[in-house]
Amino acid sequence: MDQTLERIASDIRSRLPRLERGASFNHAGIAPQPKSDAVEAAERIRAERPYTELFAHISGLPRRIREGWAKMLNVQPVEIGITHHTAEGVNVIAQGLDWRAGDRILTIDVEYPSNVYPWWNVRDRGVEVVTIGEHAGRVDLDELIDAIDERTRLVAVSHVQFASGCTIDLLKLGAACRARGVILFVDVAQSLGALPVDLSLADAAAWPTWKWQMGPIGMGGLYVSQGLIDQIRPAFVGTDGMIRGKDYLDYRFEFRPGAARFEYSSANVLGLIGVDEAVGRLAPLFEPGVEPSPAATRRIFANADQIIERVKRLGFEPFSTTDANQRSGIVMFDSRHDPEAVVKGLEARGIDAACRGGRLRLAPHFYNNDDDVDGLIEALGEIIQD
Repeated sequence: MDQTLERIASDIRSRLPRLERGASFNHAGIAPQPKSDAVEAAERIRAERPYTELFAHISGLPRRIREGWAKMLNVQPVEIGITHHTAEGVNVIAQGLDWRAGDRILTIDVEYPSNVYPWWNVRDRGVEVVTIGEHAGRVDLDELIDAIDERTRLVAVSHVQFASGCTIDLLKLGAACRARGVILFVDVAQSLGALPVDLSLADAAAWPTWKWQMGPIGMGGLYVSQGLIDQIRPAFVGTDGMIRGKDYLDYRFEFRPGAARFEYSSANVLGLIGVDEAVGRLAPLFEPGVEPSPAATRRIFANADQIIERVKRLGFEPFSTTDANQRSGIVMFDSRHDPEAVVKGLEARGIDAACRGGRLRLAPHFYNNDDDVDGLIEALGEIIQD
């Protein structure tokens, strides 16, 4: 581990009291959030001081969050909006585009529902949603690209599939979409905070903060490229999405520049503080172009490799690929044991995991250490003996 990674991992561990009684391997689901001194300070200010002091306290956070995410995603801060979850971002694009009867949306048949239902919701406008299949936990990118035809208006994919862990080459797919004049939307929920994410050839993306970023539940982000922004009509509008007049009665129907126009009303102040802390921890570790495989990603893969090898010895069969070009932090396992019962058994022993698609899903982070993995293996051994 390099010094920066070691320092950040140590800080995370010091702020997670639950590690005294277990560990989390559910960073692809609901990750633990490190305790926050800043949130406690903001709560004190609101309880004890005028509200203006609270707003002064958090005034620079949105800008800092946008700048941090922009660095991690290789885009511009003006292209970043702060939302509440992935679904909100997907709906901004789905409801904002001027669809034409006969348009097609191309996607994959195992997407998370947040990247499915918003697209289905525009089928009544004459839009067709077309899918290609995932094959044994792998997405054939050439097959996806070949499925783009003259009617395809938008391709909607996850950078990492939530139920297999398979990763898509965004630069290759983005170049193919650009060459065909097709919009590329990406759900980066399962990659941001775990893998390098380069959205320079994507047109839009969305994500939550409570997975690999270990931020607050109920916060998220949105990327809309400067080339796409004027094609998206805001479905919700309000005071905060507009350029401010002299006072609230000085009405001006002028949208704020960039993706900030989609932040239409009052922000979740404590949520902003939590996101700022999460982005502040991760941005130095994930800047595209700094190194192809950041130390944090290498540590995640090392933890995943150890888990795969040791869980195999217990009779679980790995389902996720370990191919360098398609792997992620998610490792899925088939087993003769009921995966939901296994997850409940792990929870009873203080260990977070998940069941997705009828398989056991484990998702280690870079701060997890050998003791965490030892506890996981010990708990799994006890469960399969019961």
